[in-house]
Amino acid sequence: MKAFIFDMDGVLVDSERYFYRLKLEFLKKMGEKPAVSSITDIVGLSADNGWKKLVPVDSKRAQLRPLFEKYRDQHMIDYPKYLNAEVPEFLSDIKNDGQTIALASAGYISGIEKMIRECNFGQYFSSVLSGEHVTNNKPAPDIYLSSVQKLGLKPTECVAVEDSPVGIQAAKSAGLETWAIKYPYYQLDQHQADHVFAGFGQMRKYYQEQYAKSKI
Repeated sequence: MKAFIFDMDGVLVDSERYFYRLKLEFLKKMGEKPAVSSITDIVGLSADNGWKKLVPVDSKRAQLRPLFEKYRDQHMIDYPKYLNAEVPEFLSDIKNDGQTIALASAGYISGIEKMIRECNFGQYFSSVLSGEHVTNNKPAPDIYLSSVQKLGLKPTECVAVEDSPVGIQAAKSAGLETWAIKYPYYQLDQHQADHVFAGFGQMRKYYQEQYAKSKI
């Protein structure tokens, strides 16, 4: 392998749960009941598709989303507080080992750039792509195909690190080996992934044992 391409929300940072709770809190204040009963119904989806599930009625959703964006800006996530364990260590490991690192998130570029800036990750990523940069967002393979092309590599030379079924499907459809992170926060169908790890600690150990050019 020559490169790792990471999803962001739910993988590098525990932001999926933060924004899900924020949306539920907002809808409750607005007197609205969400149309989903669990975070697993929207994990990995783009903001547009997530909102379609939360509020299926187009007219109601069009009214609520701009209000939520103002509410979100008043309660913005502090990304370093939600950084998952051993993420910086793994990024450092693979960078020092000569791996190319990229980020491919279904989310908005503004949120991605905020996370990179606040977590001081700018040194790691050779390529950063958002769902806004491609015609079709996850589960379509577009963002991974674009990432691989931008890196000048072949899909078979890259590993995708994902958590959601939507993201795993996107990476596998693009022809990438896919590693999934299985956090205890929620149960996701990750059967399509090539390997499943209970966090970055376990992933670091596996990488060091199986792939590290210089045993870290």
